[in-house]
Amino acid sequence: MTEQERQAWFMLGVFIVTLTAYIAFILTIRFDLSAMAVFALAGIAGIRISKHRRGEITYDERDRQIERQALLSSMRAFFVLIVLLPLAVGVACGWNAPVRLWVVVQAIWAISLAICGLKALLTIMLYHRRSNA
Repeated sequence: MTEQERQAWFMLGVFIVTLTAYIAFILTIRFDLSAMAVFALAGIAGIRISKHRRGEITYDERDRQIERQALLSSMRAFFVLIVLLPLAVGVACGWNAPVRLWVVVQAIWAISLAICGLKALLTIMLYHRRSNA
């Protein structure tokens, strides 16, 4: 297992733990300002103390291609979500309905976290697909 795949597994674990805590927080507290504190869990859990120093890990062309494909696909999903979310809210709530700022911030954080999880999942899938090919 390469270092890049290990990092992807770690980030996928952080995503799952944060998503679980966020859903549990929302179910118990409902949508409140304090529900945004769960996103701090992603930041704290995402800190990984690495034993490797910068520059010790070398990536070959395959690793770089997998990184590029996963990043490009996750950025496409991010842009689609950023466009579709306001459209969905506008259709559901009406175009002149007021939206609280903390709801917008919370939605952007949730989308960002989902995109990080998607990138990690795509990286893992690309490594497994390339190793089986």
